[in-house]
Amino acid sequence: MDERSFQRLLRRTVALPVVLLVSLAGILTAEILLLSNSLRSVDHSHQVIAGARQLSRYINEMDTSLRGYYLTGDDLFLESYREAKTRLAEQIDSLADLTADNPSQQERLRNIRAVAEQWIQWSGQELAASKQGRPPESMRMTGHKLVEELREKQRDFANVEDDLFAQRSRHAKRLNETVIGSAVGLSLLTALWMFLLTRRELLALSANYEDHLQAEAEQRQRLSEGREWFQSTLNGLSEAVISTDNSGTISYINPVAQQLTGWPYAEANGRKFGEVVHITDERTHLPAEDPIDLVSRTRKLATFSHDLLLTSRHGASHPIELTGSPILDRNAQVLGITVVFRDITRRRQTEQTLRTSERLTLAGRLSATIAHEIRNPLDTVANLVYLLQHEDPHPAQAQYLAMASEEVARIAQITSQLLTFHRESRAPVAVNVSEVLESVLALFAPQIKQNGLVVVKRYETDKCVRGFPGELRQVFSNLVGNSVDALSHGGTLVLHTRDSSLAAEPATKGVRVTVLDSGPGIPPGVRKNLFAPFYTTKGEKGTGLGLWISRSIVEKHEGTIHFSSRTTDGTSGTAFSIFLPFEQKLGLLDVKFDTPEG
Repeated sequence: MDERSFQRLLRRTVALPVVLLVSLAGILTAEILLLSNSLRSVDHSHQVIAGARQLSRYINEMDTSLRGYYLTGDDLFLESYREAKTRLAEQIDSLADLTADNPSQQERLRNIRAVAEQWIQWSGQELAASKQGRPPESMRMTGHKLVEELREKQRDFANVEDDLFAQRSRHAKRLNETVIGSAVGLSLLTALWMFLLTRRELLALSANYEDHLQAEAEQRQRLSEGREWFQSTLNGLSEAVISTDNSGTISYINPVAQQLTGWPYAEANGRKFGEVVHITDERTHLPAEDPIDLVSRTRKLATFSHDLLLTSRHGASHPIELTGSPILDRNAQVLGITVVFRDITRRRQTEQTLRTSERLTLAGRLSATIAHEIRNPLDTVANLVYLLQHEDPHPAQAQYLAMASEEVARIAQITSQLLTFHRESRAPVAVNVSEVLESVLALFAPQIKQNGLVVVKRYETDKCVRGFPGELRQVFSNLVGNSVDALSHGGTLVLHTRDSSLAAEPATKGVRVTVLDSGPGIPPGVRKNLFAPFYTTKGEKGTGLGLWISRSIVEKHEGTIHFSSRTTDGTSGTAFSIFLPFEQKLGLLDVKFDTPEG
């Protein structure tokens, strides 16, 4: 073979494999880029689906909060409703940004937004109407239709995105198979050609290339499985988790952290830690030390156990415990930082409840001890008064002795009630509520007379309820006593009993007792703490236990207690409404407690 032929063959031998390899590399690169774009589309659909589910949760939370407010009248449900309403609008905006490239989904979101605005406008009207009385049924049916329409449109949006997610997943799977198939096919073609040129080099090249493809596929699978496992684990934690790079830029935030900070993943990702997580010292209200900076400097685990307050994006505050941990490479250099924090509000409430329970136990023992110690000298005084009354005293002395006898009898009644509360009967009996009210009025007769009060009694039922008379007497004594204190300068006290039923369960029948006074009313700032233990507006005169204990007794009898109050001049006053069922379903009255006697 001459030199020209050899050069031509050499060029052909070198050029053809190079052309094949370049073609192979170009095809694989193009397919891998397509596969990468397809995987990003799948991730994008997953984010939209998650946002649609969050939108459904906000809808349900708004609807549930409204229902809870109508059933209980508790303003806490309105706070949840307003927060969910704000987040609902933000979530719709977030979904609009995520689906900006999808006109059909954008149209569905516009429909969802329109129905949501109609529903929010309706709920505002119904809330305003509820303050004037029970809203008409037609208005409630309109709200029900709106929320059902909103849920239907949300489900339609989510279903479309689910279908899109499935299509993109299938497309990504096909691309992956195509990449592998193309790689294998072109590798075989190259291998065949090079086999014709040199068998040994072909076998070595083919073996190395196959090993490389297999290792790459296995690595890709391991990374995918590891990513899914890692994300599922963090999303399922009850603690808030935020990961950043070594400069404090957020790269991951789990759902709990999103809820506590008020920042969704799409908005928090890429921001600085300090922009999303606002931490202050709970005692001084000054900014706390930045955990990212501390961990970066020390390269060690940092724990903040007490006195930290997290303020969310919407202004809500949560006491937290926080731990920061560095992510180090082989050279002990900080690659990133993971911050874990948890809301300790419930734990603090539990601790406060335990402390309150201990104080109540001590208060009960002390009151029983005082009542027991008073009874002995009280019996002696009563006997002496009785003897003096039967020794033909002077008329003026007889009047004083009669007054003393009445006061001694009143003190005896009070001590008996204290001991009755401490030594309650172990079995419930039939209780005539009107008779209990009469005994309470007899107890407060001196104060009523002294304050010049007008008592209006409207006993429209003589039916009995099942319960403990001493406990019910304590409830009505607390309510009547509060009314008498409020009417220190005169006024009207109304006691009304009638047959009634629960608004939420019309089949539950019972007796409803209303204690109404024309006093100055309860200030708005006091109402939210009215049933809290040890909260009082009477200074040293009050213990702050009356209404808290009264509510516990009513709930033990499976009843309800509500109040309404006005502070407007000329129409001020306060009304407490207590419902006691004829029959209890939960059997709370029949629970046996082993209480020591004496």
